[in-house]
Amino acid sequence: MGLLILLLLQEPPDGMVYVPAAEFTMGSDDGGYDEAPAHRVRVSSFYIDRSEVTIGAFAEFVRRTRSYDSIEGFWFRYSPQGCRDILAHCDPNAPRRRAAEAALRAMTGAERDDLPVRGVTWRDAAAYAKWAGKRLPTEAEWELAARGTDGRKYPWGPTWDAKRCRAGLDADAGPLAVGSFRDGASPFGCLDMAGNVWEWTADWYGERYYAESKGATDPRGPEGLADGRLPGPTPGVDLLRSPKQGRESNTRKVLRGGGWAGTMTGQGAFLSRATTRSWSNPSYAHPDVGFRCVKDAR
Repeated sequence: MGLLILLLLQEPPDGMVYVPAAEFTMGSDDGGYDEAPAHRVRVSSFYIDRSEVTIGAFAEFVRRTRSYDSIEGFWFRYSPQGCRDILAHCDPNAPRRRAAEAALRAMTGAERDDLPVRGVTWRDAAAYAKWAGKRLPTEAEWELAARGTDGRKYPWGPTWDAKRCRAGLDADAGPLAVGSFRDGASPFGCLDMAGNVWEWTADWYGERYYAESKGATDPRGPEGLADGRLPGPTPGVDLLRSPKQGRESNTRKVLRGGGWAGTMTGQGAFLSRATTRSWSNPSYAHPDVGFRCVKDAR
């Protein structure tokens, strides 16, 4: 009843939901090696986007700012023809090509506006968030919004249900429009926090950081590189969580939420858990990674 009253008293900004300050158990002792130990943390109140940022919303940002960051510091100006020129002369397997394709889709409306934007770098996501008067969520904020305070494994409850999310599918399946799975909502009303696309967070990745953050208030991950020193792409590395990228270097940003892809037995169920962690080079634009934003409520 107390939680319900708090939610009713807070009028969130359009498209966002309110998450009251809470102490909860973060992580898991029976999941991935970097999810342990399960530990208590406290998070201050905040607002979070109900669903992932859409192509339509990101395209508006591109139109207004006339910029689109991508791999290797390359900038896409608001020019569909410029993107087409890049595609015409770019190696079909180059990461830059994927970023150009994503930019072109966003700028020309080749994909539906209500699909989650993807193929954006961490800096793209952070720039959008700043432009919108928001920021990227910390790992702790993201996990609290996804699972609440009762320790559930999935946003909707303790057991896996493939009908409540877009996950465990072939890599070519692609995402669905944001908010397509109302029955998969989190305790606070967040949608698509399991499956659809992975989501960038603000935190640098640390394999053993959870052991250091027990009892913390508003944990923000290990210390990493300053924004101006974000690492460039790793040649020949196109995979999330590649061991070649170095888990302990604090040079990768945390990804949460899983995505639509994962056809191995049990893969969709495992990756869609609220405690699952992944990471990626912040300069890389993955075709299955998007984001959502948060805003302080204090």
